[in-house]
Amino acid sequence: MARALREVGLARLGFVVGAWLFVACIVVQVFLVGLDVFATLGGSVHRDFAYLYGWLAPILVLLSAAARASPRTRALTLVLLVLFAAQTVLPSLRDEFPPLAALHSVNALAIFGLAIVVARRATEGIRPDPATTGP
Repeated sequence: MARALREVGLARLGFVVGAWLFVACIVVQVFLVGLDVFATLGGSVHRDFAYLYGWLAPILVLLSAAARASPRTRALTLVLLVLFAAQTVLPSLRDEFPPLAALHSVNALAIFGLAIVVARRATEGIRPDPATTGP
């Protein structure tokens, strides 16, 4: 029993660290977009970094389950994964459906906002309950 509780505690900590790391990667990603635009790096740095940190999205889904996060938090983490997957597809629609491809930037804002919500909810999951901790 104690081992199972310890494992949930580690999963919760991993969920928090992974969620905030994902948020930080999005901030770096926005900086890389600026570099691609203003330093004319060719667009590959932005794309390559997305594929590098993108593996965090499915890991967050698994960590949310292992951490026994609330069903709503697990659902939001799954939505985050779906939005991130869509984000990788949108640029490929540039030639056939430019207005749809343009949603890439709007979807990035949605991913960022949702990532913050998930990270905050993950953090709430490791805070001690004030009712069980003394004064």
